[in-house]
Amino acid sequence: MSLFSRKFWKPGTEAPDSALNEERKSTNEDSGATVIYNPNRSLSIEQQRQRLPVFKLRNHILYLLEKYQTVVIVGETGCGKSTQIPQYLLESGWAEKGYLIGVTQPRRVAAVTVASRVAEERGSILGAEVGYTIRFEDCSEEKVTKVKFLTDGLLIREIMGDPLLKKYR
Repeated sequence: MSLFSRKFWKPGTEAPDSALNEERKSTNEDSGATVIYNPNRSLSIEQQRQRLPVFKLRNHILYLLEKYQTVVIVGETGCGKSTQIPQYLLESGWAEKGYLIGVTQPRRVAAVTVASRVAEERGSILGAEVGYTIRFEDCSEEKVTKVKFLTDGLLIREIMGDPLLKKYR
């Protein structure tokens, strides 16, 4: 149904989209499983990384991060912002000399999922080079972890203890 063919719904009558919604519900049965569609799953992880939109901008992003104190990167969901940019920083040496690359995620599940994916792409064990910290769970090692995913709330807690975030890059 297009935006211009919307119909007003009078309470007490059947909603205009009710048949369409019932069809959607029947095709998405509540199986309890989350389905993630990856059309490139047959490719190697390196080939998958190269097909992401952010890959073409790698050098440009690294240049901007070196030149400017603050860089805002906006991209569509699935373009590689959360998974690739931390890896680019790690590969460029931003996590040397004991520094951490911190990546915030709005939800606990997002922090864990993205950290798992990045660890898989790096070929490391989750909690070693790549880790996460969410409320009541810290899956990182102080001396080993270089990229740390955390929720926004945990970042605020870290700021309370270290207002300048001296260990983060």
